[in-house]
Amino acid sequence: MRVRYSSKLWYGLVAYLASVGGTVLLASELDRPWAVLLLISAAVLAVIVWGRQEWIPAFPRYPVTRVTFFKRSSFIHWFVLLSAFLVALAGDLRYLAVPKETFGLAGLLWLASIGFLLWSSFVWSQSTPDYTHELHLPRWTAWEMVIFASLLLVALLARIWNLTGFPDNIYPDEVMTGTVATQSYINPTGRSPSVFSTAWSGIDLPALWFWIVGWFVKVGGSSLAMLRLPAALFGAATAVPLYGLIRGTWGRYAAISGTAILAFSASNIHFSRLALNNITTQFFWTVCFFFLLRGLRSRRPFDWIFAGLSAGLSDYFYYGTRLLPFILILYFCYILIFHWKQGRDYLMNFGLLAAGYLIGFGPLLVQFIRHPHLYFGRGASLMIWSPHVTASFQDLQNAWKTVWPVIRENFLGMSTHNSQDIIYYAPLLLPAEAAILVLGVALLVWRWRHPAAFLMLISGLGVLFVGGTLVAYSNSVPPLINHWTPAFPAFYVALAVPIGAWATSAKVELPTKVRWVVPATLTVGLSLLGWANLNFYFHDYYADPASLRSGSYISAQQNYEVQTAQSRYRSSLGPGYHVFTIGKGSPAYDATTMRYLVAKQQWTMLNNPPAELPSIAVEKNGLAFLFFAGNEQYRELVHKLYPGGADGEVTTKSGKHLFYTYVITPAQAEAIHK
Repeated sequence: MRVRYSSKLWYGLVAYLASVGGTVLLASELDRPWAVLLLISAAVLAVIVWGRQEWIPAFPRYPVTRVTFFKRSSFIHWFVLLSAFLVALAGDLRYLAVPKETFGLAGLLWLASIGFLLWSSFVWSQSTPDYTHELHLPRWTAWEMVIFASLLLVALLARIWNLTGFPDNIYPDEVMTGTVATQSYINPTGRSPSVFSTAWSGIDLPALWFWIVGWFVKVGGSSLAMLRLPAALFGAATAVPLYGLIRGTWGRYAAISGTAILAFSASNIHFSRLALNNITTQFFWTVCFFFLLRGLRSRRPFDWIFAGLSAGLSDYFYYGTRLLPFILILYFCYILIFHWKQGRDYLMNFGLLAAGYLIGFGPLLVQFIRHPHLYFGRGASLMIWSPHVTASFQDLQNAWKTVWPVIRENFLGMSTHNSQDIIYYAPLLLPAEAAILVLGVALLVWRWRHPAAFLMLISGLGVLFVGGTLVAYSNSVPPLINHWTPAFPAFYVALAVPIGAWATSAKVELPTKVRWVVPATLTVGLSLLGWANLNFYFHDYYADPASLRSGSYISAQQNYEVQTAQSRYRSSLGPGYHVFTIGKGSPAYDATTMRYLVAKQQWTMLNNPPAELPSIAVEKNGLAFLFFAGNEQYRELVHKLYPGGADGEVTTKSGKHLFYTYVITPAQAEAIHK
């Protein structure tokens, strides 16, 4: 094969290998300058090789007809949309008048306005021309549908398989989520709070999330798996809009690659398997971006309204979504400034998106208007630097000294440094993936004038700067990857772009007879990345306190580690045991956590073992004794009083000792009882 047939193919591989080398060298502080130089060189080479590659245009090729308000048909559609808005307003006023109804008439009016809005915009769209056919989007083929369905299945299975067992560490906020959901919507002491209010005093998350969790627990049973299932479904569902988002601009090879990486990404799987709502934001943002970019191409009202609805609905979940309105405003300004010839034709569409956003936000917007501190208060109170116009060089220097170390740690958190958020204990990506990310970001920056590239850049960088850099806890150190989840869609797009560019260039340059190399290489490469991620997460991953740098976080995780190990061990015994913790100074028993792992298991704390051990009533239940540090001397006494049991030891994955055990099975206990 001659070089002239595949120059971009080989140059692309060289760029990737250089990026891999730079990513690996980042782990060594001495080699870091060389690593940065390699990464910059790889990024420049990627731009040289693929910078001029054609992307699917964001706008129709020819001028389009503006939406005219005074046409009779348009007037009817606008009247229907106005009616939907008035129904939503009625729901807001109802909530303002009766804010303590759990759902009530305000909720019914809210749902009715959403349904009315979607129906009217869909009917309106049927009577407007669709310009997407002019852009020659790739047609769906049978093999692509099979691959897409397979990716969805992988994404789902990776998130719902053995939810109780993985992750092993049980984060306290997961248990608290279940407690708030139970107290609010399963076994409330009074009237259940409104889903349009906030819950969890001091945290003040929108209550709808706890209603959803409570519904799953009520239907599926009080278990850790049911507690974690809602987030898992949101995480898996993101694969659908992400595929469409990437495919609409960068083609099917990029879409397959980006969606595959999301499906098996260790960090995404982890946040999807926690009973926390951080991961929900990526779903709503991806839906919003998909319909927004599709709306630029089609100009159909349904796309714009659905983009706005998804943006408004996202406010019912994680705090990070509150950055989205600013991103959308900045994006509209960008369209009007840098694409003003096309942008002036979209002013009415921007209004449709805003209407969808307000209706999707619904009565919760009234709650935040009444209590504005609930919307920005938490984020503003945690900022390490208050954004303002710098009045002097000294002020600018002080800001740089505050912000730059965090930016540097965030950069290293992509592939080298473990997250310090006490939720995830690894970098965002594997080194092989982070190397692709460097190339993808370079291509997006180079092509920033393309609306899709600019949208991904401002969403990803905006989240990293505000949530990942400016917002932090007083006792934490960066990187805090739990604050990055709204930027996940931008990361996967950046990962998909260079892969799609390489596949497209290789397919063009290679002779027809050997073009099978492209899908074969992608299959092997993505399979290896998938195996590496899944093996790491389900086999090697561990919430190790030693990986943390904050003293208070280390101490907290050491307690969580012992508490989780105790809960996991006890759940492995099953309900037919009476568990005794021997001696003073032992870690506290967490009854709430155990409620989600095993039901009706008895537990007793023996603070005075010499006096209390002989008086244990041995019945049909098995007996299990736990000996923590400082109380091992009572093992001999237990052996003497209850012979025939089995000794054991519980350790961490790395082999660190946590506590000793001694177990009498139910059959042995029944024999002793007789």
